[in-house]
Amino acid sequence: LVLTLITIVSGIMAASGASSRPVVTRFAPSPTGYLHIGGGRTALFSYLYARHHGGKFRLRIEDTDAERHDEDAEGDGMAWLEHDGEIVRQSQRKARHQEVANKLIAEGKAYKCYCSKEELEAMRAEADAKKEPFRYPGTYRNVGPDFVPPAGVEPVVRIKTDEEGSTKWDDKVQGTIEFPNKDVDDFIILRADGSPTYLLAVVVDDHDMEISDVIRGSDHISNTPRQLQIYKACGWEPPFFGHIPLIHGMDGQKLSKRHGATGVEQYEALGYLPEAMRNYLARLSWSHGNDEIFSTEQAIEWFDLAQCSKSASCFDFDKLKDLNAHYVKECDNDRLYNLASKIFPELAPFEAKLKQAVEMLKPRAKTLVEYKEAAEFITGKRPLTLEAAAAKNVVNDKAKQVIADVKEALAAYDGPWDAESLEPVITKFAEAKGLKLGQVAQPLRGALTGSTASPGIYEVMWVVGKEDVLGRLDDAIQGLNVVKEPPAKAAAPPKEEKKKEEKKKGGAPAAAAADQPEFTKLDIKIGLLTKTWHHPDSDKLWCEEIDVGEENPRQVCSGLRAHYEADKFCAGRKVVVVCNLKPAKMAGFESAGMVLCAANEDHSKVELLEVPEGAKVGERVYIEGLSGEPLAPNQVAKKSVLKYVLPDLKTDGSCVACWQGKPILTSAGPIKSLTMAESPVG
Repeated sequence: LVLTLITIVSGIMAASGASSRPVVTRFAPSPTGYLHIGGGRTALFSYLYARHHGGKFRLRIEDTDAERHDEDAEGDGMAWLEHDGEIVRQSQRKARHQEVANKLIAEGKAYKCYCSKEELEAMRAEADAKKEPFRYPGTYRNVGPDFVPPAGVEPVVRIKTDEEGSTKWDDKVQGTIEFPNKDVDDFIILRADGSPTYLLAVVVDDHDMEISDVIRGSDHISNTPRQLQIYKACGWEPPFFGHIPLIHGMDGQKLSKRHGATGVEQYEALGYLPEAMRNYLARLSWSHGNDEIFSTEQAIEWFDLAQCSKSASCFDFDKLKDLNAHYVKECDNDRLYNLASKIFPELAPFEAKLKQAVEMLKPRAKTLVEYKEAAEFITGKRPLTLEAAAAKNVVNDKAKQVIADVKEALAAYDGPWDAESLEPVITKFAEAKGLKLGQVAQPLRGALTGSTASPGIYEVMWVVGKEDVLGRLDDAIQGLNVVKEPPAKAAAPPKEEKKKEEKKKGGAPAAAAADQPEFTKLDIKIGLLTKTWHHPDSDKLWCEEIDVGEENPRQVCSGLRAHYEADKFCAGRKVVVVCNLKPAKMAGFESAGMVLCAANEDHSKVELLEVPEGAKVGERVYIEGLSGEPLAPNQVAKKSVLKYVLPDLKTDGSCVACWQGKPILTSAGPIKSLTMAESPVG
């Protein structure tokens, strides 16, 4: 979301460089998918440049490609973007584009071309045979006044480009760039159906919007000589161009989904603050000395394209996370809660306590996701689920006696309920019982937080509140807590066998044991939706990008999105994914996994399985008493293992997902359907 990147206030136009024109920049995304992080940086640079020069920043939606236009992506990507003036929608300017094309025809600067698709393909084939780049030969460029158009052919319109010399410009980032005109053929500016091509629409819109400076990615350099030919034909002054380098992953390759999250809106769902994203993106291919942390106001003051590097920058996720930690600590407490509760609405009932505890939570959170996790001692439902390590300090008789005695002392205490006042209560209790403070604090921490790591025990007691403290202690005394048990692990192989396996590179994995339960052959993991989009070639299918804790997110195709509103099936939702199925083509899209859901017999009602709060992304689900390693990743045929698993995979009377009647578990508890009991799961 460009929203997470930019807070824009309109300014007064001013001069730029050698031109007397006021500075006006624009960001012109095509809503054919969710906004890439590179597009977010382009928007940020365009904004910073305009604000630095006291100019205006405009927004244009290039939505002329009706087949690929994704309204959901447009809404998510643009909803928070403040800008100067009205949003310009390219699709609403078709008549203006046609007007310019027809004027060029009338002036002899463009012409109608009647070449058929077959003729053009034959020309391309001939060029390929000669191992030459295809260049349209200008078949209809100079037809005379007596020319009779062929019947039944709707022509395209091509511009007459210069055949001699070269086209060059002084790029504000890359320096002087020059293209020989012989390499720029008479390209199409108006299609046979009357719709403008990208090259014509961009030039006309930039001219009419009075854009002075076009800042965009270096992958657009090859478009520039063609656009300059249109400016020349129209007699218009072109804008300045600044082509910023692309963003690469740490492996030096162009940033893509295999590197992790690439859509701007994903970073909001992952808990990154807008100011951290602005700060980090500003440092990608631009710098101001050695300054690493700076405000948006400072970036506006310092920003200039002359300080941009020509070489690609690397997106370092660890650096972004560390930078975000700084902004989490600096964030206004109320605003931090508002940002977190927007991502996690379930925090709303705990607003007062979260604000009370905020200074305890900030040092423990690099992202808002970690903020939520750090706050689980506040938001956890009674009876708390205990981590295995914490349970060791709670469930034994000696610990229960300590907890019972502390509960009695706290119930009798009627003084102020704050950390400073509670500390002497606990220390005096320990002294009276002849116990070390740790012998009291450890059982208390386990019973009150379910963990061995938390803020100070007195601060925890203060935030949780007296009533809930006594209630949680009573749960522990009565043995009501559930203990998180880690998934069952197969026995480690003998050392010699392990060494042999380590020497193998790319060898086939060991076959499953003959008596291994079929369910354990599947690699079923907790995943986090990071992106969803409509299948480009199917009305009924949706594509999903899912983080399952592997090096790269998985891409899965399904019809599940059709059963949910957009805000219920979006980035940030946890799902249950089968991860070792063979990838399958679905309407041309390679789907590498299967998201599990409950459904009735005719699939008129479908529900995603609900992941319990606290389950970690990437953990493998398990069934108590069953063990076995899954078969190799991406190798399991649906007709092999699934046919033995699916018939026994269903929800029970309490909506818990089960296999052969045994609950399917995570470290945080069982997986459930929201409302569907006694229903098949698949």
